[in-house]
Amino acid sequence: MRHVLFMAFLLLVPLGAMAQTLYVAQTDDGYLNMRAGPGTRFDVIRRLSPGDRVDVEETLGRWYNIRLSSGERGWVSGNYLERGEKRAGTVLFVKQTSDGYLNFRAGPGTSHRILRRVYPGDRLVPLRTQGDWIAVRHATGAEGWVHGAYVSR
Repeated sequence: MRHVLFMAFLLLVPLGAMAQTLYVAQTDDGYLNMRAGPGTRFDVIRRLSPGDRVDVEETLGRWYNIRLSSGERGWVSGNYLERGEKRAGTVLFVKQTSDGYLNFRAGPGTSHRILRRVYPGDRLVPLRTQGDWIAVRHATGAEGWVHGAYVSR
């Protein structure tokens, strides 16, 4: 009987004590939706970028309840998580600007057309540099250029 009670106790222990660190894999969309619950019917609460580190706290089928380093929690499909180390220096973040956004341009300079706006906290993957300008890939998969003064690691 004690053995049965002990096994039942182990099954009820929160998985937080057994958290596993995984990383967001590359996706066709360039991001992974983090949701309020375990399924696509739940609201998207944020988008995660390839290489983002997550701590798995619980699983429900193929859905993983995760915690980010910020402490934020949500659910993601386990199909898009992988083991491995995040490569150092592969992510940049848009800094706060006086305009509230940063222009994402077609080329390295202000004479190039603006493709879109990117916002503080957006993740960018650096591709190459030219002077003070950095060619980057946005979480949406779009590629463009930003000035290096407005991004940080």
